[in-house]
Amino acid sequence: MFFRRRGYVKCLAALAALSFMAWLYFEASQLKLAHLKTLLRRQNGLMFNTSRPSRGGDMEYLSGRLREILSRDNGAPKIVFNRSCTNNSDACVKNCSRPLHWNPDVRLREIIESPNLTLSRHQLDTILSMADAIPESDVIFLSASSSNHYDEMQAMFHRLHTVVWPLVKDFTVVFFDIGLTPEQRMMTEKHCRCRVITFPKEMFPVHVADMYCYSWKPLIARAVIEKARKLLVYMDASIRWSARIPELLNRTMEVGLQLFRPSYMARIPLHTVNETFQYFRDSPCAYDAFPEMPGGLFIYRKDLFNIRAILEPWARCALEAACMCPVKPMSYIWCHDPPVDHRCHRFDQSAIGIITAKLFGSDIYRVLPPDMDSFVSIQRGHQMPHYFNATESIT
Repeated sequence: MFFRRRGYVKCLAALAALSFMAWLYFEASQLKLAHLKTLLRRQNGLMFNTSRPSRGGDMEYLSGRLREILSRDNGAPKIVFNRSCTNNSDACVKNCSRPLHWNPDVRLREIIESPNLTLSRHQLDTILSMADAIPESDVIFLSASSSNHYDEMQAMFHRLHTVVWPLVKDFTVVFFDIGLTPEQRMMTEKHCRCRVITFPKEMFPVHVADMYCYSWKPLIARAVIEKARKLLVYMDASIRWSARIPELLNRTMEVGLQLFRPSYMARIPLHTVNETFQYFRDSPCAYDAFPEMPGGLFIYRKDLFNIRAILEPWARCALEAACMCPVKPMSYIWCHDPPVDHRCHRFDQSAIGIITAKLFGSDIYRVLPPDMDSFVSIQRGHQMPHYFNATESIT
C-alpha cells in the first residue's frame, strides 16, 4: 500500500512538472509572439499605441525612420538655397553663430526630448477626446472653417464631391466648425457628406479661442489622426485636389508623409517673430536657408514618427501662447515691406516650418511631391457661394 501511495505521489509530481513546463513554454511563445508583433509594427511604422505622451522613448525606431526618409529617392530634384542673403524674401545663407546641428539624430532629440514640445498625459487625453465621435476609416480628409471662409469652403467640398469621391475608397471627411453661423452650420451638415464637429475652444488655454492664432489646426490634426487607420489628409478651404489624388495617397503610404511647398514661399525668419524661435531655443539665422512650409495642406501616414516627431510637438506648441501666438494676431498677420526678419507672423505655419526644417534639413525635398501643381492647387479667394443651395435644389 505504501509503495502504491508513493507511486501515486510520484505520478502527481510528474504531472505537475509537465504542466509547469508546458506553462513555461506557452508563456515563452507568447512573449516571442508579442516581440515579433512589435517588430513588425515598428517595421511598418504602424504602432498601435500611438496615444502615449512623447517621453523620448522609441528613439531607436524614430532615428532609423528619420534616416530612412533622408536617404530615400522620391524622384524629386534636390532644392538647395545657397545664395547670399540680400534685401529680398528668398531663402539664403549667411554666417550664423548657432546653426542647426549637422547630425539629424541630435536635431531629432532636440524635438523629442524637449519638455517645451512634449504633451502631458492630460493634454493628450484632452486633445484626443475631440475625436471620440469620429469613426475609424482608412483615410480621413480633415478641414475646418469659420464663417468668413464659408464660400471658399463650399468650393472645396464641390471639388471633393466631384473629384475625390469617385476616385478614393473607404474614406471619411471630418469638418470642424470654428465659427460658422447657425444657418451655415445647418447647410454644411446637410450637404457636405461629412461629419461636422464643433471645435471645443473652452477645453484649451484662452489664446486657442482666438481663431487667428491658428492653434486649433495642430490640435485637430493630432486628434483626428488617431482615427485614421492609414492616412490623414488635411486641407484648408482653399485646397483643390486633382484627379491624381489616388497616386498622391499611394505615394504617401510609401514615403510616410507628403508636405507641399509652393515656389513663392519666403524664408522662415521673415514671417516668424523672434519669440517663437526663443521658445524652440533656436536662432532665427539657422532657418534663413529654409522657405516656409504651408500649414494648410499636408498628408501624414499614421505612424509613430509622424505622431511623435511632428504632430505632437506641433500640438504642444499650439497649446502655448509663447510658442504659436506670442503676439497680438491682428498686429502681425499682415506682412508689409521692406522684407526684414520678423515683419509678420504665420502662427501654425511658422511652427511647422521650424519643426520640419529641423528634422529634415536640406533633405526636406525628399518629402515634397515632384510637380506639386499636378496633384493639388491652392486657390485662395476661389468661391462657390451657391453650391450647397444648388445641391439642395437637386435633392
